Amino acid sequence: QIVQARQIAMYISRNHIENCSLSTIGMELGGKDHATVLHACTTVSDLMSTDRTFKQYITDIEKMLVPVVK
Repeated sequence: QIVQARQIAMYISRNHIENCSLSTIGMELGGKDHATVLHACTTVSDLMSTDRTFKQYITDIEKMLVPVVK
């Protein structure tokens, strides 16, 4: 479950923080490399496209966080 939480954080970071490289996101979220961040974003996107409940979960998180991030 920690893995999925980190993947969600990577996905949200990539999509909502401007001028932040994949390497920087990975370093800040556990010392991961850019490939791990890319994999996490793909995994979350794929899951969102197949699981309506998961997609709503991510949307709810984004609604809470995006005003803070932008």
